[in-house]
Amino acid sequence: MNTNPHPLRVPRQVLTVSDAGVGAGHAQDDAARLLAHGRGLTGDELRFHRFTPTASIGRHQALEREVRLSHCTDRGIGVVRRITAGGALYLDPGQQCFSLVVPKLALGDTVADRLRRGAEMVQAGLARLGVETLFKAPNDLQVAGRQKIASVFLAEADDSVLLFGTLLVELDIAGAMKALLVPTEKLTVTGLEHARERMTDLATVMGRVPEPGEIQTALAAAAAAVLNAVAVTSPLPAVADALPMAMLPWPVAGDTFETKDKVEGATLRVALTLAADETVTALRFATDGHFSPQDALNQLAAALHGTAITDVAGRARDWLYAHPLDAAGFGATDVARLIDRAAAKRGLQRLIGLTPEQASGVMLAGSGADPQAALARASVMLVPYCAKPNWCKWRHTIDCVECGLCEVGDAYTLARERNMEVITITNFEHLAETLGKMKDAGVQSYVGMCCGDFFLKRHHAFRDSGMDAVLLDIEGATCYELNEEHLAYAGAFKAEARLDLEAVTKVMAQVPVNPARPAISGVEQRPGEAKYRERAAACGGACACKTGAAES
Repeated sequence: MNTNPHPLRVPRQVLTVSDAGVGAGHAQDDAARLLAHGRGLTGDELRFHRFTPTASIGRHQALEREVRLSHCTDRGIGVVRRITAGGALYLDPGQQCFSLVVPKLALGDTVADRLRRGAEMVQAGLARLGVETLFKAPNDLQVAGRQKIASVFLAEADDSVLLFGTLLVELDIAGAMKALLVPTEKLTVTGLEHARERMTDLATVMGRVPEPGEIQTALAAAAAAVLNAVAVTSPLPAVADALPMAMLPWPVAGDTFETKDKVEGATLRVALTLAADETVTALRFATDGHFSPQDALNQLAAALHGTAITDVAGRARDWLYAHPLDAAGFGATDVARLIDRAAAKRGLQRLIGLTPEQASGVMLAGSGADPQAALARASVMLVPYCAKPNWCKWRHTIDCVECGLCEVGDAYTLARERNMEVITITNFEHLAETLGKMKDAGVQSYVGMCCGDFFLKRHHAFRDSGMDAVLLDIEGATCYELNEEHLAYAGAFKAEARLDLEAVTKVMAQVPVNPARPAISGVEQRPGEAKYRERAAACGGACACKTGAAES
């Protein structure tokens, strides 16, 4: 007979709480302490710590795509790979970090559950400080106004899990934006003036800088309550050192090309190398998403080794079906589509003679995975204003008179020869407005140009438009490389990028001549079009010469 008056209550565990102070080795300590807990050598623990200035990338990310290495080297900023998944972070003493190590099931049954419960734990701690927050899946906390103030990240070993958390106490916007190469989608608007629209800190919200002990007491009490544990402040037992996470270079060089995609909760990348017989010789994934098992994508890459490129997408779907992926922010369908697009890009690369670098610069948006099918239906071309020279009086207009002094005019000619409407996008709001008009006009697909950072950061605009797109990467100085995205967002970026005209010409050769353009801009006879039509008439048809354009 069961005499326990609370038969469903889990016995309370001891949660050892400690403060490791400010230092540079906390990421390596996380790896060692998680491994020790997974082997049953240590108990549940909550370790508070703060970092000296450090660029911290997630377990599965590509270092070269996330961090300004030269800046970090010049400024003495540490660069580490965390044992936890998630996106790139800039960590410094202005952030209160913690590492909680407990059994997996103490935080939930799935990766998404564990992230949510971990965030709710921080949420409860902040509430004790009088700060109300909302959970934004998969792993952020926001205050009113959708400003991020905290994040949590996961790693696992055996039946144990480590929850790493960061709480912004005093935010150094400039330091973060200079150290991190590619801001993640969660930071929607970057730049020194605009980042606080998406991020805030306790100093701002509380009107004062809370003491570390005050923050730690609130978080420890919340953790103990959520875990049904007794928090005991005590030094942590020593554990054996763990090797630092490997900093393997992202293998995009030689015959390897990259395909990237952005879904609601994660960025996904794959680097693909093929042998002469068109079989996979190397394949590597990178993502800021969370998933379990932690080596699942490495296992998938190994399973696809030696597969013919024509079969790789199907085999990937079969493998993902047989090996269910527990993920937060993305799913097996997203991984399969990424590989589908990589295989399709290889087909396009061979068809039109793109170099591996040019193939990496082809980006696909929309629900489709076939660039050739999208090009066959394309009826609009979109060009970024930053590809026009600063001296050009048409730089901030939708038009171009094809003067012959930059590649944009050649791109306009290629589009007009196919009766496509071609529009220069002058700022982000103009892009959103134009995509909306295109969708209303029944445009099925389009060709565009933008930098890879813009593609990932503003992917929601491309995705939500409901149209397929083949987008080509631009070259030269971009607003992301110069920390001037806030200027580009407003249409005031001064530096110049360039179109890869060779790639544009090869891609546009796959776009058929359209019977008529949709007139998305609402202006039937723009000055540049009038000039083009005059030249075409003089030449007896479509014409790419620049006679009479330079003086316009």
